[in-house]
Amino acid sequence: MNQTANPMRVVVRTDASLQIGTGHVMRCLTLAAGLADLGAQVEFICRAHQGNLIALIEQRGFGVITFPFAYGDDSTSLDQPEHAHWLGCDWQTDAQQSLNAISGTVDWIVVDHYALDHRWETKMREKCARIMCIDDLADRPHDCDLLLDQSLGRCSQDYTTLVPEHAKLLIGPKY
Repeated sequence: MNQTANPMRVVVRTDASLQIGTGHVMRCLTLAAGLADLGAQVEFICRAHQGNLIALIEQRGFGVITFPFAYGDDSTSLDQPEHAHWLGCDWQTDAQQSLNAISGTVDWIVVDHYALDHRWETKMREKCARIMCIDDLADRPHDCDLLLDQSLGRCSQDYTTLVPEHAKLLIGPKY
């Protein structure tokens, strides 16, 4: 991508915490740095969990929209992802906060969060052209255009019923 007057806009939705760990943020920082090197404008959305890496993201030169930690409800209903309690609120609240925080429209939303699934992603389409999901569990449906799962032993068939037919899959450790 060349430097232009209208650089590609990318919003990354990810979190780190004592419970979640730091891997999601770290792999998103690697992607963000590569996109920024190509001229993209990248901004993060994170929730202020205990053990977050918001300061590190800012130190790396990226803006961060920070949401407060809302609650720590450990209950999970049957229609929620297994790790839904890691979000710190329900997905609808997070989606609305995200939509409100994003000014205008963006080219891509990158989501790397075990607590979010196709419902959150579908809601985000109000503000973005395309959605990229980073996942390594293959345990919930996604509404995405691009899915990255770099896990050793993973195959595209693991996502056959979890992503739309048009979604491009980047599967395996070569990614």
